[in-house]
Amino acid sequence: MRRFINLELPPEPTINNNCVRKRLKNSICDNCATSCPVGAVSFSHMAAAIDNELCFQCGNCLFSCPVDAIENIAPHERTYQGDFLVVNHDEPVANADELIVWHRQYGIRGIQIAEPLVDKWLPTVASLNLKLKTLQEPIWQLRIVQPAQVDTGRRMMLFRQKLDEKPLDKGQVKTGLNARKQFYPEDSWFRVELDTASCILCGACAKVCDEHAINIENNQFLIDEKRCTGCMSCQVVCFPQSIHVHAHTAKNSEPISFNYYDGQCHTCHLPFSSWEENINICPICAQHKKQGWL
Repeated sequence: MRRFINLELPPEPTINNNCVRKRLKNSICDNCATSCPVGAVSFSHMAAAIDNELCFQCGNCLFSCPVDAIENIAPHERTYQGDFLVVNHDEPVANADELIVWHRQYGIRGIQIAEPLVDKWLPTVASLNLKLKTLQEPIWQLRIVQPAQVDTGRRMMLFRQKLDEKPLDKGQVKTGLNARKQFYPEDSWFRVELDTASCILCGACAKVCDEHAINIENNQFLIDEKRCTGCMSCQVVCFPQSIHVHAHTAKNSEPISFNYYDGQCHTCHLPFSSWEENINICPICAQHKKQGWL
């Protein structure tokens, strides 16, 4: 009788329900798709998916997702020696978001690359060093080496490369923008801009923010950019379009505070908040009056 070997295939990569695309119908978050080098991520109405046929598990999306919604993809295991990453063979190129975690988690301060692979890694290293310079961190050094020669003496193991005198260490870094926040607690990666001229202080932005980067209470509108992971949900739910989120690296980011005042509308008799003191008509009634409804 012929015997068959049952092989269990690894689970396909998925995007779980934490994804803001699945929670907000007008979400514009596309971090995973932007970071994917092969276009394996696609979006439809309140849905996001990864094409398993295209995905080659590079892990770039893991370091860009603001809500850790990527499943069944592991960060690439990389080799290092001392404070240098070592790239001796053609492996998935890391993005700057991954390397900046290596900088703090493992104390890496440079990268050693075999000469044929330098051109593939240079853009990433350059992007990383720009961020590190902004954060006043030491920039990475680049060490270019010749590729290791084939050890022809080991006839039973074709194309085996010579062993290093000191074995290389291997490791993986923590993924997700929240992990990066833990390594850089005083710095920010996004700028949240508020236009007080159009904002009506409805509070929708604060309610939708999972990271509590926006708080509206005690007559203060507080924006803490250190907490922001760039999901842009606040921008999506703001119907006056008063909030905009941009990628922006900043050292020692301090919360931004705006003062507002409590008021009582003389038209609908409901309490409301205003950027100016002694205003006696709420934004809704003011808009209705402007349109001739009152």
